[in-house]
Amino acid sequence: MDLEDLLRHATSPHRWLGFVLLAAACGTGEASRSQESAGASGVSTIPVAAQAVARRDLSRSVVVAGAVEPVRTVGVNAQTSGTVLTIAVQEGDRVKAGQLLAELDGRETAAQLARARAVLESAAAAFTRDSALHVGTIITDAEFERSRAAFEVAKSDVALWQARRAFTRIVAPSAGVVTAKLVEAGSAVSPNQRVIDLADVSLLVVRVRLSEMDVVHVAPGAAVAVRLDAYPAVSLAGQVRRVFPSADPQSRLVPVEVALGPRPAGVFVRPGFLARVEFALERRADVLAIPAAAVGVATAGTFVYVVEADTLAVRPVVVGVTAEGWVEALGGLREGDQVVVSGHANLRSGARVVVRTAPLETVPPGT
Repeated sequence: MDLEDLLRHATSPHRWLGFVLLAAACGTGEASRSQESAGASGVSTIPVAAQAVARRDLSRSVVVAGAVEPVRTVGVNAQTSGTVLTIAVQEGDRVKAGQLLAELDGRETAAQLARARAVLESAAAAFTRDSALHVGTIITDAEFERSRAAFEVAKSDVALWQARRAFTRIVAPSAGVVTAKLVEAGSAVSPNQRVIDLADVSLLVVRVRLSEMDVVHVAPGAAVAVRLDAYPAVSLAGQVRRVFPSADPQSRLVPVEVALGPRPAGVFVRPGFLARVEFALERRADVLAIPAAAVGVATAGTFVYVVEADTLAVRPVVVGVTAEGWVEALGGLREGDQVVVSGHANLRSGARVVVRTAPLETVPPGT
């Protein structure tokens, strides 16, 4: 029936109703045939990127920053009061053990020492004479003991003033470099007042702090790599000198001291330079590894999507060390298994997938 026939027959109300029902029936049948045709055409697939589980070496490391320091710093103090007469060194000077650093005004002490020596000389002569007289029983035992006591006291006085005279000379207790000069000539100092800071730079160290999770993998003698901000292109050899026995109660961090090894020519390291120490904490050789992007976390634990033929399967996995974007697979996977590393959005177990060579996205599983 063409369009003119339809319009001609539509003049009757009953014929118009039949036409509407016929048109509706034809539309429904056509839609149904369309759906059946779409269903028969094939099942939709999800594009994902996958990678085979393989063996590789893994190493986890951590980099911690700290300042370069001398192995020890000694504060040289004045042992007596007085006025500083001279300062014999400046900051940066290298000194030897026993070298004069500063001298106090010791004129009064020198005079007292001269007096004590004169008294000692007189007491020594009297004691020598009385010793001969005592042998001949010319003087009593009491007189002899008084003479001997006077001689001993005179010797003690000389030793006392000699020590005080020595205190006016402030000398280096050990070899090192002067890092701070805290007084100048003419300054008045009191006993135990710090005068000079002396650093032992025969060994330079970096003291850093590690978390309790990392420090358990560090032992004295372990080799580390050290880089200085002053020489970013140079890697220095270092060695763990000691691991402190306790953690800081507030930060829960454990101090670790690293000794710097020999420096290349042209590299001059000074105390105070910022250093970055790299600790190799855990090493795993020839272990099954998967990209970190393949691992998802759910309430039941960690899992991965595995491509079996062209179908997805969710598989629980036990993970170990994570290093440089790779995760050690301790259980749940076999070498050669294809794990999904990207294209994770809206994935589900049993879904049909097609593996693409280029990663599509980096959304972790379960998002």
